[in-house]
Amino acid sequence: MNTLKRIIALFIINHFLCYTRFFSIKRKLLIWSGINIGSGTKVVGPIYFGGVIDISIGKECWIGKNFNLDGNGYVTIGDYIDIAPHVVITTGGHLIGDEIRRAGKGIVNSISIGNGCWIGTNTTIVNNTTIGNGCVVAAGSVVINDSEPNKLLAGVPAIPKKDL
Repeated sequence: MNTLKRIIALFIINHFLCYTRFFSIKRKLLIWSGINIGSGTKVVGPIYFGGVIDISIGKECWIGKNFNLDGNGYVTIGDYIDIAPHVVITTGGHLIGDEIRRAGKGIVNSISIGNGCWIGTNTTIVNNTTIGNGCVVAAGSVVINDSEPNKLLAGVPAIPKKDL
């Protein structure tokens, strides 16, 4: 039932409420659809939540336009997170297969973003990745590994560039 609710909620957000300031209505629609989302969190939209099984978004977050969660895993976004436009989080993947088919057995990943982080525009986050509290991920980065708290991460793949 939550899948149908999620489809309805995202349709309303993406077709009637995107780019608007009706943040509390969008938050209530996401809660109604089974997504755990904290108080004061603002979603710009449009957003896409694919087959991600479990999504938890903390309080007082900002989710920019064209936010894309996909895959079949789990995503936890802490409190006071700012996510810029065009961020992609993918929780599914594949092991490398043989020469007949390189996309081998499918795998399920969990991704966690710690409290107080700022995720820059056009960032991609994949694998079983944890971004520590207080990190900044520079625009255009690809996060494939865990990070310690309070780091500036940048690059493809993203690596720590500076202590914050």
